[in-house]
Amino acid sequence: MIKGLLFDLDATLTDRVQSAYNMYRFIVESEVPEMDPDSLAFETIVQRMMLWDEYGTIEKEHIFERTKRLFIPHLDVEEWSKRWYEEFYLHIVLQKNCIEILKRLKEKYLLGIVTNGSSFSQNKKIDYLGLRELFDTVIVSEDFGIRKPDPSIFLEAAKNLELEPNEVAFIGDTFATDVVGAIQAGMLPIWFSREHLCPSNMEILQMKSLEEVENYFLERT
Repeated sequence: MIKGLLFDLDATLTDRVQSAYNMYRFIVESEVPEMDPDSLAFETIVQRMMLWDEYGTIEKEHIFERTKRLFIPHLDVEEWSKRWYEEFYLHIVLQKNCIEILKRLKEKYLLGIVTNGSSFSQNKKIDYLGLRELFDTVIVSEDFGIRKPDPSIFLEAAKNLELEPNEVAFIGDTFATDVVGAIQAGMLPIWFSREHLCPSNMEILQMKSLEEVENYFLERT
């Protein structure tokens, strides 16, 4: 019986695509203030950056180097690669109805976050979004010293909830880290994404919204 729900943060609880779009618009506005932000030229740069971003899987230096070469010759690649991780949280947004859904799930389940990333950036996001008080455990990989998909980070979260792994479901958007790690830890994997879910021959539950997650788990109680 599932008693605890663990969530990934980026692109699961947060709308990562919208957040990245907000950040890239901020960068272009900062670097080219004379350009009309509603113009086709402005949007072309931002959309190219979004394409190169590949849902956050590509090093930021690569994105900014291409932007510098094709669009903004004076762009400081090193500076923006650093500022991305320092300031991204200021542009981040949650998935639709995230807080309300988490509050309803919390009435029935213990909740946790397990996220890969730097201590600074991930904790900033969690606190900026007001998520911490809703969760019974929060583990950031840099704080823990081990990244997903290593099963130990999943097992640590289950231990913090005082649950066995088979009493926990893990909801995350990345197959190679979230789904694989959850399976190896003995948890129920939920492959989540409204942004870039792919076909799979494996029989893994796939969900495209937090509303779908809520309906599935509240119907089980």
